[in-house]
Amino acid sequence: MSGLCLVLQIVSGIFLAMHYVADAALAFGCVEYIMTDVKHGWLIRYIHANGASVFFIVVYAHIVKALYYGGSNKPRQYIWFAGIIIFILMMATAFIGYVLP
Repeated sequence: MSGLCLVLQIVSGIFLAMHYVADAALAFGCVEYIMTDVKHGWLIRYIHANGASVFFIVVYAHIVKALYYGGSNKPRQYIWFAGIIIFILMMATAFIGYVLP
């Protein structure tokens, strides 16, 4: 599920990036352009926004499952630490994407 969400985020993000202008003065107008003038732009933007929420729900469910089954115990503690680092990087990437427009 998380892999499917990630692919969905990447594909919809690429389509949104094709029409986005990275300028502080033009960012809001660019989002408005995507929502109104780009064919199915509103759908792609909503898929991207809601897909991010679904992605985090799936990741949180995975963390709860790992805690329930003892995924952070020896001998798998290094895999747990790697997952936490990936989770922190994912949160940082989501924050940057959230404040971009």
